[in-house]
Amino acid sequence: MSISVDPTTQGRQTDSVESSYESDIDATIDFDETTGIATFPSGTRYSIHGLDAGTKDAVVKALSTSSKLALRGCASRGQSYVFLVSETIDYHVRTPYGTSTYDGPSCSCRQDETSAGLQHPCRHTLWLCDQILSQLVPLPRDPHTWQIDGYTTQHGNVCDFIADFHFDVLADGLRCDIMAGEPLKPRRRRVRTAREILATLSGISVDTYRPDLVGETREKRVVKEGDLEETIFRMLLENDSLLTYFLTSMRKYAPLNPKFRRFRDRADAALDAYDSYIKASDIQKTEMSRIPQWCYNTFKDISAQIKAIIIHSERELDDFDCRAAATTLVYILDQVVSRNEDHDAARDRNDGHTDLQGQPNDAGKTNLYRELVVESRNHFILDILEELPPPFVRHLLPDLTRIEQAIVNTDVPQSYLDKLKRIIAYLRRANSTSAFEPAESSRKRTNQDTDRYAKRVK
Repeated sequence: MSISVDPTTQGRQTDSVESSYESDIDATIDFDETTGIATFPSGTRYSIHGLDAGTKDAVVKALSTSSKLALRGCASRGQSYVFLVSETIDYHVRTPYGTSTYDGPSCSCRQDETSAGLQHPCRHTLWLCDQILSQLVPLPRDPHTWQIDGYTTQHGNVCDFIADFHFDVLADGLRCDIMAGEPLKPRRRRVRTAREILATLSGISVDTYRPDLVGETREKRVVKEGDLEETIFRMLLENDSLLTYFLTSMRKYAPLNPKFRRFRDRADAALDAYDSYIKASDIQKTEMSRIPQWCYNTFKDISAQIKAIIIHSERELDDFDCRAAATTLVYILDQVVSRNEDHDAARDRNDGHTDLQGQPNDAGKTNLYRELVVESRNHFILDILEELPPPFVRHLLPDLTRIEQAIVNTDVPQSYLDKLKRIIAYLRRANSTSAFEPAESSRKRTNQDTDRYAKRVK
């Protein structure tokens, strides 16, 4: 990211802004030449073992460069996705998918290699593939192994999975604007995040905060004279780096913590799609027939990724992250439980389901709660929630109690209800003693039982 600074204000900006910004963001790639293991900012580790000599030298050289990278834009072009990766200067990384004629990811930093076939991985392609992969799959216990093209041996071309993930959802998770010829209307989740940031700083509920700030259009001028809040709001919609900066600076506010905010945004995207589906007409539902299964898979993927971060993260979660993880998990569970209602599924005239008059019958019902909680083999959300130390969950006791009341008279499995009751009972006991009170200033946990839970998080 290139920043131009007025020399007269450079010292003041460094003291007031950059010092805290640098301390909050860890965007470095750690490479241990002894073990051949590289740890990326997402926490995912990769091994260079298994690469041929030429590729290994190229990767080691790429990882030995000390600089920060940022993702500034993305677009779908033909049979490729194009990402704009920034490192003091901008590089265009083309990542093919499907039946594209391109052999593998290519970067404009090596334009002289385009005629020689497959490029060796550069720092930009390795970093970009990690950014995408960290959105798609859970954090692994063991390091991934790279292929000659920079993809992993286990997953191959990560861009082949973007269509199922949904490109706009990926862009939201990466905090990356979608580049287009004409200015696009700000995405709903981007607007929601910007509103939450400003409402939180103002100490006002986001539901009642500035109802006029809706981001219906992209303004030609960012500055709104006489209105500082709307000016910042427009900046947050326009500038990906500024949005990331605000989220990172506000990580102590659990709903905005950037490590887990992306999961909340992804859940909201699935909820929006699900709500649109159940309100659609029969004809529209036929066209949207894949939406319910995509929503189910999205929530299952989210829970698996959060669990992997809690259990397998190389860098121990701090208090802010633990609290944010718990808040995100309970938010998702609450939203799923609130959608415990059967709805007609898509009708397909070719599936053979017809009544006596030859009209198509419902192929079935769709119910988000039933799919994820009632019919799940796992204890959705609860299995992960109990991995977190009680001090970071107990502020959610009223929400969990309300969820218990909402599901107690449903056909929820008894084992699920029992686990929820045990968690609630344990949190109530924790609330009755000050021994579980976390020391925010020292980050030290002196209670032996709390230490046991902290080790599970580590």
